[in-house]
Amino acid sequence: MGLAGVLVLGTVAWLQFDPDALLPIEHIEVAGNPQHADVAAVRELARAHAPGFVGAELERLRDVLEAQAWIDAVSLRRQWPDTLVVEIREPVPVAQWGADHLVDRHGRLFGPVDLTEWDGLPALAGTDGRQVVLMHRYLEVSARLADAGLEVVGLEEGARHDWTIHLADGVRVLMGRDSDRSRLGQLVRAVPAIRGYREAPVERIDLRYPHGLAVAWADTADDGAGNAR
Repeated sequence: MGLAGVLVLGTVAWLQFDPDALLPIEHIEVAGNPQHADVAAVRELARAHAPGFVGAELERLRDVLEAQAWIDAVSLRRQWPDTLVVEIREPVPVAQWGADHLVDRHGRLFGPVDLTEWDGLPALAGTDGRQVVLMHRYLEVSARLADAGLEVVGLEEGARHDWTIHLADGVRVLMGRDSDRSRLGQLVRAVPAIRGYREAPVERIDLRYPHGLAVAWADTADDGAGNAR
């Protein structure tokens, strides 16, 4: 009976024992030199999921942190006696996506973010899930049109997969639903004639014709209502 009493008391004491109260996490160290990640939010999430050295929910914390906008991957480790080290690897943006997202080097979307400081990246727009297709298309189109001295700054794809090329000088090249980039050869060959035909800036080039293309110029004069003709 004495032994049974000791076991019962031991069990009760064990159930009431809180290791996190005895060994709390006092310090959250954020490593990896993050430039854009919200370090304050990282610390707050870490404290919520890792109150103690023993009971820290590291797997759950990793999932929560990697769902944040500027975090690509996270490495977590306990450092005796009271520190949790959170090492952050940020994504590497390669393109803008829509109004407030970026595409990383793995083709994944992340955001929302402020795109102001990313104006130098190509601007892509389309249905989520098409970013890898459009990124490859952008690279192909940029290389092809560079032969004619045309700089591609973005691509836009509609819901029906009709797509438009945006050039640095503001010209839009309409491609329709045809994904055959060989038709861009027509444009490359026609660029000298287009440039020499009129002094007015080109507004739009339409390649949706099976045998040829159409060009729309924007006159410097307006129609009296402030609209360029």
